[in-house]
Amino acid sequence: MRVVITADAVAGLSPAAASALIARAFSDRGAQVAVVPLGVSGEPLREALEALAPRTDVVRPDDAAALRQVLQSDRSPLVDLTGTAAPELQGLAAALGTDPGVALEDARERWSDRDLVALVPEEEVALPLVGLNGLAATQGRRAGDDLSTVLARDAEAERWASSLGLDPTLPGAGAAGGLGLIVQALGGRMTDPLTYLADVAGLADTMGAADLVVTAAESLDFHAVGGPIVKRAVAMAGAALRPAIAIVGRNFVSARELRLAGFEEAYPLGAAGEEPTPERLSEVAMRVATTWSW
Repeated sequence: MRVVITADAVAGLSPAAASALIARAFSDRGAQVAVVPLGVSGEPLREALEALAPRTDVVRPDDAAALRQVLQSDRSPLVDLTGTAAPELQGLAAALGTDPGVALEDARERWSDRDLVALVPEEEVALPLVGLNGLAATQGRRAGDDLSTVLARDAEAERWASSLGLDPTLPGAGAAGGLGLIVQALGGRMTDPLTYLADVAGLADTMGAADLVVTAAESLDFHAVGGPIVKRAVAMAGAALRPAIAIVGRNFVSARELRLAGFEEAYPLGAAGEEPTPERLSEVAMRVATTWSW
């Protein structure tokens, strides 16, 4: 039996640690196990990159000024912008320097023969800088600005981008607080961490060769469906026509809703009020591995 395991954090364990613990239960039952740790930001993403792409040079700029240093270097790193502080419009200039036009041309020449790939949150991959659903407008609405202020912010962003010959309406231009526009200007591309990790790991092919996909999360409800890692695992399992099951701290989804969400079954770690523990996760994983062995 071939099993793919890709869990989110559960029972106080990181995604990588939870995946490894569940994997041991299936391995002890004689299954061939492929562990694919995933993460969307922070330490889980760092762990996943170290496990799946250990030779990849990864940089994590804190702000626009730090990104400028990366762009001026001779390195060809994977740029993780998921934790980069989103700048105000004026702060975008810090990614280019005191003379943005000259700096942009210099950076384009530097990156003409190198691939620039940036990781941004999934919901920002297609986010434009301007427009009704662009970054400038959405930031203004979230801040509670009146319509005139929102429109002024949007127009200012469009003027700044146009002065550099850039298109602020492109999908992704508004990613990472507008730093996506700079990445695009250098011929770079943006992707979300889960897509990048799945591609690096060859996860689609691995799932296609598997008999079962196992994921895990702290809780499972019909709205969040366990979070982005669980959603991605179940979606990819469905695309590969493979059954997917989940081990969760709490399950708030009925059997019918489970099927609608793409799960064959969900196994809770305990009743309401009980704190999930690694020991309990191990026990449930062993029981699940026995149930799904053939």
